[in-house]
Amino acid sequence: MSRAPVSAWWKAQELLARRAHGSQELITKLKLRDYPAAEIEEVISRLFAAGLLDDEAFARNLVTDFFTRRGYGYHAIIMRLRQKGLASELCELVTKQFFAELDEGELSAAILRVIKRRRAHEKDKNRLFVWLKRRGFRSDEITQALQTLFLINKERYFDDRE
Repeated sequence: MSRAPVSAWWKAQELLARRAHGSQELITKLKLRDYPAAEIEEVISRLFAAGLLDDEAFARNLVTDFFTRRGYGYHAIIMRLRQKGLASELCELVTKQFFAELDEGELSAAILRVIKRRRAHEKDKNRLFVWLKRRGFRSDEITQALQTLFLINKERYFDDRE
């Protein structure tokens, strides 16, 4: 007994019910399921019109998640948003707005949480700096956080020789 094929409209809603998607990500998934391009285009338009698809809100949620839960910095967040198929301008705008709303203390505290969660054993400040750069943090942010760390708990993380 074969089932009737599911329309692109229903498939898109099913995908969105599981988790939020960006428009490009949703288009890609529908293309992989061999829906015609015209039908996909119509579905995406309907979803935007119905308020079920919003790339900016999707990007804002991802920025918050990447920063708070995953511990990524500015540059890494932009890169990961682009990997989700979001427009470069949107990625940069949303990320800049998010970081503009953080004060230095919040940013330093977040970097320190990342360090303690992943590199609490690290004693070489140069390696720690490079590791944080790879996580997408900017040099001035790292320097500020490391200065705070040195003042708070220098002997726990670093040798006195440094």
